[in-house]
Amino acid sequence: MMKKQLIFGLLLLFLISLIPVTAQETNETDKICIYFFYGIGCPHCARVEPYIDELEKNTNVHIHRYEIYQNRSNLLLLLQYFENYNVPENQRGVPAVFVGDTYYVGDKPILDNLPAKIKELEEVLCVAGKINATGVSGNTAPLGTLATIPLLTVIGAALVDSINPCAIAVLLILLAGLMAIGSKKKAIKAGLAFTLSIYIVYFLFGLGLFSALQITGIAYYFYKVIGFLAIFIGLANIKDYFWYGKGFLMEIPRTWRPTLKKLLKSVTSVWGAFLIGFVVCLFELPCTGGPYLFVLGLLAQKTTQLQAIPILLLYNVFFILPLIIINLSVYYGLTSIEKTEEWKEKNIKKLHLFAGIVMLTLGVLVFSGLV
Repeated sequence: MMKKQLIFGLLLLFLISLIPVTAQETNETDKICIYFFYGIGCPHCARVEPYIDELEKNTNVHIHRYEIYQNRSNLLLLLQYFENYNVPENQRGVPAVFVGDTYYVGDKPILDNLPAKIKELEEVLCVAGKINATGVSGNTAPLGTLATIPLLTVIGAALVDSINPCAIAVLLILLAGLMAIGSKKKAIKAGLAFTLSIYIVYFLFGLGLFSALQITGIAYYFYKVIGFLAIFIGLANIKDYFWYGKGFLMEIPRTWRPTLKKLLKSVTSVWGAFLIGFVVCLFELPCTGGPYLFVLGLLAQKTTQLQAIPILLLYNVFFILPLIIINLSVYYGLTSIEKTEEWKEKNIKKLHLFAGIVMLTLGVLVFSGLV
């Protein structure tokens, strides 16, 4: 039942994210038309909105408002305006205003120049952007582009995240403890509940950080550092292949592990396993969340929230996939906890090498502009 509910929830969220919201247009031709693009939570937009609200009281002005962070159609429309007005890519963002043959991008340019422009105009037809336009730009919140994140990039980062030896070790400790005091069936149910809680926490954390990056307006700057982050994670994992256990280790710190083991061995029920998953994430995220931060940086710069949700759902499906495979393999007798633990220890350096190569490749792709 739990598995069916999870699949249904994933499908529902994915379908909701595909519902288009159409920007509204009017056919008024007897007023000065201003096309105002903004984002909910954008601090630069918030400085402009009171002035735009005041403008709407002017009977000679008609404001067309388009929110872009949560409306894919409006974001596509803004990109079209930027192209028509020949706005340089490094000046694109919100708030943005288009009036006649002129554009203003950024809060200060809009507030400093738009009042005088309105006085110059007696009538502007409500039509799409003009070519050979003039404009002024300033500080903006990041805009980003659509559908530019390769699926293999997301899946590759998720798999690197998922094969972290710590996540596998945590599950094996939990299963061993439960099987020692209860039935095999109960242990596997608890393992799946634990895996589900990991999925929920990682998804909510990702969605929260994505929103924070866009609201604070630092997504563009965060995007600039994720290439360095990926390369650092890659080199650190490759180091663990050649010099495992020396210096900084790309796993949960050894000093944290006794506390974590004590918590896991205290679990005696399915609900306890579900709840302990939330606690385990607090241990894992600071040390193993590098690939996730990499993907979140890409999403915050290049997508809207509605686009990011299905991508985050997909990422976390691949993130928990090894845990699901281990659960089912133990239940159906394809392997045992002891054999899985032995395999993990035998291949732990190879897992780090694989993670290092993938993350190093992703970092290079960022600097080459391919993602």
